[in-house]
Amino acid sequence: MAVHARWQGDVAVSLYWACRRAPVCYGTARMRRPDNVVPVEHDASSQAVFDWERTREAREAAHPMVGGLRGLLGRMAARNAEVPAEDDDELRPKLGLASLIDHGFVILANRRVSSMHVAVDHVLIGPPGVFALEVKEWPGFVSVSGEDIFVDGRQRVGVVDRVLRAAAALENALGHELRPLGAPVRAAVLFDNATNRLFSATVAKVIIGGNRSLPKDIRGAGPEALGPETVVRLALAADRLLE
Repeated sequence: MAVHARWQGDVAVSLYWACRRAPVCYGTARMRRPDNVVPVEHDASSQAVFDWERTREAREAAHPMVGGLRGLLGRMAARNAEVPAEDDDELRPKLGLASLIDHGFVILANRRVSSMHVAVDHVLIGPPGVFALEVKEWPGFVSVSGEDIFVDGRQRVGVVDRVLRAAAALENALGHELRPLGAPVRAAVLFDNATNRLFSATVAKVIIGGNRSLPKDIRGAGPEALGPETVVRLALAADRLLE
């Protein structure tokens, strides 16, 4: 089983166990001590533990009587709340990226490196490392010629340069965390509305592809350089440092 989060609004109020083989298997189990849980495998647990830690202050602010009793609210919610049969799809990333969560990635959406005035559509942190992802919703057939990208025969200029700038800004912002790990930030572009959804290519070291191919290409972008706990720790640092 893998760890999943139960939400109330934008706050994770409890964690629970759910079968990894959903929707083939719908088994769930309550978790009595969510504060003691750490991810040990590259599965959905990393995102759930990240969400739990990220919303801790919001839980405590909503219940000031908790004081220093770490995780009391989470344990109460876990005992009293109904465990859903499956995750709410609205809480999972869109754009075909949800499959990355099941392979140990944590996904942060719509972030900004304010010091460099750079926006990053998605920050992906997982076993192979860190990725700055830009999403393009241009409909049509995507093709590559040399280092030029075309959509329905129309050249799209600046795509690679923008995402490389986003990756450089992200690496600069997370430098203190990344340097000890030797983990660079790589760049990727998702063509979410490409008619050739299995399209895949690399342009100037930028991974590009459709929503059927890109998640797989990102998962296979390198060896497992980051362990599950490191993924969560790095994601929490990114959540703190990025707007």
